[in-house]
Amino acid sequence: MLAVADNSLRIHAADESRRPRRVLQIAFACHPDRSMECRNGWKRALHAAGEHEVTLLYGDKTPEAELQEFVAAEGLEGRLECRRVDAGPIGRRLLRSATTYYAGLRLWHRAAFRMAKKLHAERRFELIHQTTYCGYREPGYCWRLDAPFVWGPIGGTHNFPVRYLGQLTTPRAMWIELCRNAINGFQLRFSRRVHVAARRARLVLAATEAARSDLKSHLGVDANVRLETAIEENQIAEPRRAKRDSSAPLKILWSGRLRPWKALPLLLRALAILPAHVDYKLRVLGEGPCEADWKGLAEQLGIASRIEWVGWPAYRDTLPQYAWADVFAFTSLRDTSGTGLLEALAAGAPLLSVDHQGATDLVHAGCGLLVPVGDPAATIAGFARGVQELAADERLLKTLSDAALAEAHRYTWEPQRAALLDWYDAALAEAPEPARPPARFSAWRRRATIATASPHIGSSV
Repeated sequence: MLAVADNSLRIHAADESRRPRRVLQIAFACHPDRSMECRNGWKRALHAAGEHEVTLLYGDKTPEAELQEFVAAEGLEGRLECRRVDAGPIGRRLLRSATTYYAGLRLWHRAAFRMAKKLHAERRFELIHQTTYCGYREPGYCWRLDAPFVWGPIGGTHNFPVRYLGQLTTPRAMWIELCRNAINGFQLRFSRRVHVAARRARLVLAATEAARSDLKSHLGVDANVRLETAIEENQIAEPRRAKRDSSAPLKILWSGRLRPWKALPLLLRALAILPAHVDYKLRVLGEGPCEADWKGLAEQLGIASRIEWVGWPAYRDTLPQYAWADVFAFTSLRDTSGTGLLEALAAGAPLLSVDHQGATDLVHAGCGLLVPVGDPAATIAGFARGVQELAADERLLKTLSDAALAEAHRYTWEPQRAALLDWYDAALAEAPEPARPPARFSAWRRRATIATASPHIGSSV
């Protein structure tokens, strides 16, 4: 497996010496306007198609014709072909439930591999890249094809810290996290497909330093580190002109799925122990199964009147929430990274975050305050101190806001595009020229084309 230098500040200009290659990308999640995973899959397809001929296998419900309209809008017709792969009736049913989701995802990857083999026999892909999902658990099967394989960026290796199980509001949530920790440890150590895929890969990419360490320890691979997501350059706001009005409440934004591991109760308990003179307003952006429990906890703590639950609007409608905020709070106890952290940086909202896993890579002293993870009481006290300090010091808040905007420029999509092209160059550097389809196959293909010519040739399977 190769290692490639990754300079996030280097921007690629179009390289006329780079020959366009036939690239297969596998992105179960892929759409320009949906979840973080979907946007990540879409952006990497666009980046590759800027210089290569890309065939994309995706699992989104979006019809191929609709996704090709997005391709045309990007001016990439003829460079990016989107093929929708269906998981089949059993796979679709399994994908509807969180309990059986990964079984359904495996069936989707089997179907994607069948289509990939067929296409590879016709086109001889020169490179294969699995981009989404970010999680390492499902490496798919396309690494079996005889072409250099790139995997990632991947994460999902992080466990929920056991000492924080008491912060979860139901025994069921505690049991789920314990089971996930056990399964996670087992898969990292003993999953044959994960280990073989990592060894076969010409390049493995880790989304965080913590994930890189885990992959090194358990899979024996030395992965390159590159955050799995990014923001648009035009999302980055202008510096906030004035300091916060000290007579107004400190506006705190929290964003994410309302699920146990996101650990919003840490912040709620911190707000409940603030001195009476600290005025704040918390806005919770998200939806999920923990909403009723967490609203109930806010009532018990006596802080419900200071919290606004705004649900989860369409992605573009979430961005103004970050501009509203004086500070963005991040409490998640197991996340590869946090898109909300990047969106807060782009809006100039200082970060108040756990110093843990992927967040540690993103939050620096200049753009926010880090809260230690190790003891729940210390974490709760750390969030309380952070809110109190930011509410009292307008100059500090303005300094952190300006630094957040400066930091945001490090995490735009342009450096990601440059990095992806570098990955492909490195993976292809020692790859032999791809063999052409055998003559007997070519002859069969010509006969089949003549016999079955119709407007539907080349449509999805």
